[in-house]
Amino acid sequence: MTTPHFTIKNKFQKRPELYEDILTKDILGDVCHRLTGRRDFTVTFDNTGYNIGRLAILEYNDVINYVSFSEFKIESRNSFFQSFPSALVKYHQETNPNKKIYFYFLRPDSNIETDYFLFMYRLMKTTGTIFLNETDYLTTVLTPFNTVSDIIVQRDLNRERNRGNASSYVTVDENDTLQIFGKTYGANKYETTLLCLAIYEITLYPMELYEIQEGELKQLPKDARNVILSLGINVITSDLILERKEFEVDDSLRSPTYTYNLLEKLGDKKCAFCGCEIPQIIQGAHVWPVSEIKKDETLSQDEKLACALDGENGIWLCQNHHKLLDVNIFRISENGRVQCRSEIKGLNMSFLKNITKQTQLHDSIFSEKFTDYLRKRNRNLKESLYYEMV
Repeated sequence: MTTPHFTIKNKFQKRPELYEDILTKDILGDVCHRLTGRRDFTVTFDNTGYNIGRLAILEYNDVINYVSFSEFKIESRNSFFQSFPSALVKYHQETNPNKKIYFYFLRPDSNIETDYFLFMYRLMKTTGTIFLNETDYLTTVLTPFNTVSDIIVQRDLNRERNRGNASSYVTVDENDTLQIFGKTYGANKYETTLLCLAIYEITLYPMELYEIQEGELKQLPKDARNVILSLGINVITSDLILERKEFEVDDSLRSPTYTYNLLEKLGDKKCAFCGCEIPQIIQGAHVWPVSEIKKDETLSQDEKLACALDGENGIWLCQNHHKLLDVNIFRISENGRVQCRSEIKGLNMSFLKNITKQTQLHDSIFSEKFTDYLRKRNRNLKESLYYEMV
């Protein structure tokens, strides 16, 4: 039987003195005892690699144990989790199948049981991560997610509580492909990576990751991207150059950036006219149509593209209601009332009333920019030809 051996990486690698301040012999001894039943161990420092998490690798009896350590200081809701996804990527790169991954809480300086933190812990557990000392610091019993729909619901609940802080979204398209939209900058890239690796463990859907460009950064870090690709997840980079080309040739503009912006503004897919929440049949409907934007001679091409990608210039609609709006059978008044062409009568009118349960847009949809887009749409539609649906 060999002696348990730790390899210490990343934030400890170039400053071994941190080992004594943070990963004390008592802490490593506790980790070692929990995993092997022993408290004796040896330690070396790995000076290679970069950004691979607050990570110690404990090898014992041919088992490779990856142990990611929490931060002490909680400077922001994302900073506490920046190291773990990098450690998880390193774990996925390990070719020895006899491996496990763990998370160990160091003594944090403030609350670590916010709704967002609990959501992230559950994602970590969904990836197969074992928490070594959660009962010492958490009062909540953590369970992994069992379904993608549960992740989507919890993600949206967190978004409602922390509006404007969400950076990643999950939905399903008309081809039953599970789509993850994630940003690539700063802490956002770590959340995107964790979300992909967690969902992979529980879904039978084919998966696509849309990398949403943020500043000059178009892609996730190379190692994370390669691991995601190796799992058979299709990775698509939202490049504004490519979206500009599509904008120039296609009036429908099925743009991942536009979809992301709608998710960011409106949340999960739900038809604004009937309340349908079946994501496969919900589409992003432009308020000011792309075909009309292209005709506006007062705007530059960049300004036109910005209007076409703007989340304020859209609502979620089911396929039926999207078509009804596109062909101007339906009109939205500036006060948010749904109006119908006066020529629609009889059984057709009864059908439209039956499928249109929401005849007033929710206040949360409205903004100054949304109203401006609505005015631009309506300037070519005579209100006298319509009447409000009730």
